[in-house]
Formats: sequence, C-alpha cells, structure tokens
Amino acid sequence: MQLRQLEYFQVVARLENMTRAAEELHIAQPSLSKMMSRLEEEVGVPLFERYGRKRLRLNQSGKCFLERIRRSFSELEQGLSEAKDMAGLEGGSVVIGATTSRMLPKLFEGYLVKHRHVKFRLYQVTEQSEIQERLLNGNIDLCLSSLPIQQNAIHCDPLMSEEIFLAVPPGHRLSGSDGIKLSEIADEPFIHLTSECGLREITNEFCRQAGFNANIAFESNTAEVICSLVKAGFGNAFIPEYWWGGVNTESLGKLHINNPVCKRTIWLSWVKDRYLSAATQDFKTYLVSELKSKS
Repeated sequence: MQLRQLEYFQVVARLENMTRAAEELHIAQPSLSKMMSRLEEEVGVPLFERYGRKRLRLNQSGKCFLERIRRSFSELEQGLSEAKDMAGLEGGSVVIGATTSRMLPKLFEGYLVKHRHVKFRLYQVTEQSEIQERLLNGNIDLCLSSLPIQQNAIHCDPLMSEEIFLAVPPGHRLSGSDGIKLSEIADEPFIHLTSECGLREITNEFCRQAGFNANIAFESNTAEVICSLVKAGFGNAFIPEYWWGGVNTESLGKLHINNPVCKRTIWLSWVKDRYLSAATQDFKTYLVSELKSKS
C-alpha cells in the first residue's frame, strides 16, 4: 500500500466519480480504476458502492477507512512540521482560512515588518461548514470567522467585538441621525451578503429582533459591490466597523443603530491537539494581542 494510492483514494471519495477524479489528478481513468481495485484487494474488503462504470460512493467500510487515512495524513504532516521546526529548517509558513478577511491585510503588514521570512497562504471561504472541514482536514492552520465554530475538536477564541452600522445612500431621510431604531427602516430594501456568509446570519437576527424580515433587493459576497449598490440608491446595508474607510464607503451615510444593539464578535479557531508550527504559534499570539487590544 503506497501513499499515492491513499492520496488518490481521498480524491475519488470526495468526487464520487472516477472520470472527474482522474481529470483532477491528471492520470488516465483506467489506471486510476485499477489502482482503486488494487487498494480494495490489499484492504481485503470493498470500499465503494459502484453505480455504473464511472459513479461510485463509499460504503461503510470505505467511510471508516477514509477517516483513518485522514488522521494518518494529518499526523504525518504534523510530524514533518515539528521535525522542521526542531531542526531549524522551516522558513516559516502559515495557512489561514477566513470568512471575514478585510482586517487581514493590515495585520499581515504589521506582522511582516518584523517577520519577513514568514510566508502566508490565505483561503477566503464563505460557508461556515467548509471552514470547519478545512480546519479538521488540516488544510488550514488558523481560522478567522464571524460565527464560532462549535466542534469538540476545535478551540474557538473570541478575539474582538465590533459595531455594525447601517449604511444608507447619500441624501437618505435618516442621514445625520445620532442613532436609529432598526424598525424605522423595516419597509426599505436591503443589500445583503449571500445566505452562506456568517455575517448574513448575524444581521438576519438583528432584523428578527426588530420585528421584521429584511426586504432583500440584492445579494453579494463582495463588500465593494454592496457599498456601490447602496451608493446608487438600491437599498441599505449592514456594514461592520472594519469595512468603513474602504472602497466605496466615503459618500455613504453611517448610522448607529440604538435598538437592537448591533455588534459582532470575530473568532479565532484552531484544532486543539494538532501541532502548530513555530510561525503559526507566533502569528496566533500576534493576532490575539492586536485584535483583543482593539475590542
């Protein structure tokens, strides 16, 4: 049994299609099929339920085997990282996943001034379930999110709290107000983040607390698009404090919401028992120091 066999098995299990898996792995489909058949022979039991020539799905044995493989690969990767750290060979790399990433450029800039050797890889993910899966699978080291990740294997630490304002078009009837009740704009259209975004769930709850469901005119997962649509008069939008001062916010009305209290917490997550490289540990400490001081 070879590592490459096990790597390919994980891809086939994820895609549930031999042709698509072969295309992703850049190998011939017949070769991949033979490799999976050989793996099943070595394991001693079937791992897939097959539907036709190309489609297949893990059976119960396959699911159990896949979980063990994932753990083994995770242990191997952690062992490599730990060995490099101890030998002083690691140039320093950190992989971050984020459902909220607008604050990261300034944080990277501040950190890299003193740690230019460290390399970063950033994955921007909208769905909470995907970020959790990436953490557990070892695809990312740390995660920043608008909602806590509730999973026993993951540690989730509140970093900071920030106010969420209502952005209104130039000349809006409430522009210049010291503060508003959210119910005052219940009948007006909203520009919202798409439904899979964590912040969308938070702002939906604000509306429910104010006694209404938002009339959503447009949805986007891009801050610049949302602000442009508000500026053009297509609706109002919830804008976190960290977004203000960015692209397209300069001419928007910025309204404090008195009722309900509109705030969100930014969370930092990592897998509890997984080895974190020296660079990752150091950047984690930096994040906690920088963001908790701003809360």
